[in-house]
Amino acid sequence: KLKQKVASPTSTCRFSRPQVFHLQSAQHPRKLPKMTTKINVRPDGVGVLTLCNPPVNSLATTLMESLEANFQKLVSDPAVKAIVVTGEGNFFCGGAEISEFGKLTAKGPDAYGPDESPVGSLTAIFDKVDASPKTVVAAINGMALGGGLEVALACHYRIALPTVSVGLPEVTLGLLPGGEGTQRIPRVAPLEVFLPMLLTGAPVNAAKANKAGIIDAVVKSNVVDEAARFALKMPPNPVSKRPVLAATRFKALGGALEMTLNQASQKAKGMIAPAAIIKCVEAACSNISFEEGVKEEGRQFKKLLFSVQSAALRHLFFSERLANKVPGLKEKPAPIKKVGIVGAGLMGTGIAICFIQKGVPVILKDAKQEWLDNGVKSINKIWNGQASKGRLSADKLKQYQSLLKPTLSYDDFKDCDIIVEAVPEIMSLKKEIFQALDKSTKPDALICTNTSGLNIDEIAAELKDPSRCMGTHFFSPANVMQLLENVRTAKASDKTVATCMEMGKMIKKKAVLVGNCDGFVGNRMLAPY
Repeated sequence: KLKQKVASPTSTCRFSRPQVFHLQSAQHPRKLPKMTTKINVRPDGVGVLTLCNPPVNSLATTLMESLEANFQKLVSDPAVKAIVVTGEGNFFCGGAEISEFGKLTAKGPDAYGPDESPVGSLTAIFDKVDASPKTVVAAINGMALGGGLEVALACHYRIALPTVSVGLPEVTLGLLPGGEGTQRIPRVAPLEVFLPMLLTGAPVNAAKANKAGIIDAVVKSNVVDEAARFALKMPPNPVSKRPVLAATRFKALGGALEMTLNQASQKAKGMIAPAAIIKCVEAACSNISFEEGVKEEGRQFKKLLFSVQSAALRHLFFSERLANKVPGLKEKPAPIKKVGIVGAGLMGTGIAICFIQKGVPVILKDAKQEWLDNGVKSINKIWNGQASKGRLSADKLKQYQSLLKPTLSYDDFKDCDIIVEAVPEIMSLKKEIFQALDKSTKPDALICTNTSGLNIDEIAAELKDPSRCMGTHFFSPANVMQLLENVRTAKASDKTVATCMEMGKMIKKKAVLVGNCDGFVGNRMLAPY
């Protein structure tokens, strides 16, 4: 367990212990308001059940209890001809409410029988949906991940918008899909599609899911209306009653599972979840019943849930989400529409790629044309490499290149919203650059430094308004490494802090607010080694 010193959002720590700002410990997740579902019966006789737990409609206990009660109402209502399940807002369902896993593990493994799953109450509800005498269609209006996809697989059919993705990311938490997902997905999709989903956690888009059979139809119009029409014309077709595809069984018997497990073990050395997932898939592909396969899934899920690996990964999950929150910060971030970067070396070009690949125009400056040209070449080399491997389309490559403007003049920063200095660690050079930026940028532009250890308060003192300065410490290579240390200076305004934290989210970094001290947090932790 990590012992962390919690600091006030206004404190700094130059030449003192590094501080990371947190709302609360990852061991004590947020208290949840009561979650629910709602139902309504359309004029055409289709009952619509909506999952209501914003922002991602996660499967909290109260929501599942409501789902069970409301689903039974629709089944019992003679006026209801068919049922559609969908999510509120722009999300179908993000899966389990992970913060509730602590309640399950607190009971200890002995609280559950040999064949009893810790999430048995969840699977029992899915079984009721599966066994419905009325056709049930999932109207997938947004992401369906983990338990969310398992909700959809418990339905008889699945209709989705073209923009959605579906996935089973439980392996990233050291777990497996415990809501019958390992037994249902082999009954609708081929092995070469569902096995990577289970072992890597990577989602697939609607088109691929449709082609594989996970989704029955992709529609561009109102997904609930289309699902209702589909439900009225199709008979019930429980996934649990379908056989595993013959080709999947053949490949499983032919050694495909062992080969895939070996590959997964090489990529995730020491992880125990992939082997447990393979055992569940073996059960699905064997001659045992669906119900017996679900029991094997429950046994494997219980082992993983009580493992040290899963506990550590769940801790990491909560910690990363808490790290980008700043207690007491109420200021709204300023919009970032254009970014300036000083320094076209390894760090500067990496930072430029981060913004450009999110559609933000970048002005890249260096002191010499030769340095600038080399920087642009290195950026294009990365993009051309991606294009040659089919990871970047020709149109996207042109779009990226159009967003990059190299320059030798500070004047081109005049309409930038944030400028990041990324030159070598020479205090006099950084001060000189800050003096130039102070004269050539708009008054509300943020001026940040990528220094990895210099005193940022000293650098910020070169500005007439030091409140618009912070450290934005990227790690090399910046376009690959996820961590971003946002370093709060003594005079940084709340607006500056809020904007830099939002910037981290925008470019998909794990942004952490730290104090201004030697090595900040990351390098300070590594220094003794």
